Parts: sequence; C-alpha cells; structure tokens
Amino acid sequence: MKKLILLGILILTFACSNKDNTKPNNLMSEDEMVDFLFDINVINSSRAYNNRSDLNYYNINDSLLFNKHEIDCLKFVNSNFYYASNPKQYLKIYSKLEYKLNQLKDSLTKELDILTIKRRDSLN
Repeated sequence: MKKLILLGILILTFACSNKDNTKPNNLMSEDEMVDFLFDINVINSSRAYNNRSDLNYYNINDSLLFNKHEIDCLKFVNSNFYYASNPKQYLKIYSKLEYKLNQLKDSLTKELDILTIKRRDSLN
C-alpha cells in the first residue's frame, strides 16, 4: 500500500510540471482506470507469494490484461498521462483504488478468519 501511495506521489509531482491538459479522444473513465489499476496491483502483489495452487500468476501478461479491459496500451498510457496531469482527478482515482484494495483485504481477512475457526473446531 505504501508503494502505491509513493507511486502516486511521484507521478503527481511529475504531472504538476506539465501544463498540457488536452483531453485525449480515447480517454478511459475514472472507474475504468480504477478497475485496470486494481487488476495490475492484485496481479503484481500475488507474484510476491509462493502459490501452491495450479494458478500461475506469472503467466498473466499485459496483453491478457488489456484484452480483459478491452483497451490497448496506448489508451492506458494516454489516459494515465492525462489523469496524472490533473492531480485532483488522479488523487480521486487512487482514493477509489485504495478503497477497493481495502475491501478486498477485509473480505480475505474475514474469509481467513472463518476458515481458521472451522479448522480449529474440527481439531477439537
């Protein structure tokens, strides 16, 4: 989470120096940006852990992610550049992303707690 915030700050710092706020023709909506960045963060985070399941997150490449969101890399780059050039909008996107990531974390924590209780009960 700290890396995400640091990345946002770095991009905002760079973006503030840019005065060209021309809106691209194929701009992703804020919600599309949140969803795309969410998937990127989940995939990158999952790569850091040893996975005992058959799912191999290393096989998820950029083209699969772009296909899922029905965009191309140029649309993302242009949208990211545009939003980074508008710090208030970019901060709003990252606030939504943080909220969504926290919801995922909370649901996983809850599920883990339930499984832990079931396991403990089965041992008794």
